[in-house]
Amino acid sequence: MKRKYNLLLLLVSSFLLNACTPVYKTTGDILLSYAEDEGVPYMLASNDVGLGCSMAEAFTPFLLSFSRVTTPPDQLAILFYLVAGSCTEFQAHEQELRYLRAIYTKNSIEAQDARIAQQRLLQLAARRQLRGYYALLSSMPEPGGECPEFAAENDEFYWLMGLLDGIQAIINDIASGGQVEVPMDIAAKVGRGAACLDNERWWGVPAAIQAAIWITIPGNEPADKDPRLVLQQSMQTGAEQGMAVSHVLAAQIHLGQGETAELKQLIRNYVEESSSAIKNQEFAVLNQVARVQIQAISDRLWTEATGKRTPIGRLGTFWNDTDTNVETIDIDELL
Repeated sequence: MKRKYNLLLLLVSSFLLNACTPVYKTTGDILLSYAEDEGVPYMLASNDVGLGCSMAEAFTPFLLSFSRVTTPPDQLAILFYLVAGSCTEFQAHEQELRYLRAIYTKNSIEAQDARIAQQRLLQLAARRQLRGYYALLSSMPEPGGECPEFAAENDEFYWLMGLLDGIQAIINDIASGGQVEVPMDIAAKVGRGAACLDNERWWGVPAAIQAAIWITIPGNEPADKDPRLVLQQSMQTGAEQGMAVSHVLAAQIHLGQGETAELKQLIRNYVEESSSAIKNQEFAVLNQVARVQIQAISDRLWTEATGKRTPIGRLGTFWNDTDTNVETIDIDELL
């Protein structure tokens, strides 16, 4: 009798456990559909980068866990890993400023610690963005070969985000000391993949990606193309549509090439253009991310020269401008 009872209990338990799978699948399909149809557009239209970071970091593992019971949400992973990686970059920027302040005050121990913290964060950013790039490979053909047939505009958007995942993963991995070992051949594949997109429709970013790769990997640019001119034109295309993603790519190139004068002028132009340009509300968070990144580069320049970041309301100006008076604070008044 006891043996029959145990057998019955085993059968009931097995039935209940197996019955959970359809429930999980249905729940996952509903949540993923909501995230794609409502959650992502809401996040993209938000002006609050902090909330976008919180959403990406909190929901990425939750939503992607449904890949165990239903079709993997690879397109969501492309975007969420890009955003989550960018948010980690913001933390790395703060550690870089701590490093520069320590160098300015000749505090070698603090400088070493800040550099270690910065590289750890950049390593995490690179790892996240590489996962985003691999999610692109899972959902679409690998960039570098024949262009995919985009079924909808959303497919083009996720393709572009996946390309940005790839290029940012390389940049952050190099800055972290190569701890993630991001394959360097991704750069050439991303460059060829960018040619699959309409440059005008996507704010000049595809051309900016190509120009960035041509500049950083000399010798692979077409004979009839001037990478610097292409980069400049891509920023103009973006500015006309109220999008500044190309400006960030250009700023990273100037920074990496040690072109401080060009970098300062880019920041000045960005501030002037962003104050008068029509804002793209549909992709507002991308613009806000771009602003945070350009602000971080300005802060780096200011901190390296003066020991402190860009003063409030002074983005687009610099400490050695003839008409700029750097604000000072009497510390005694704060005590």
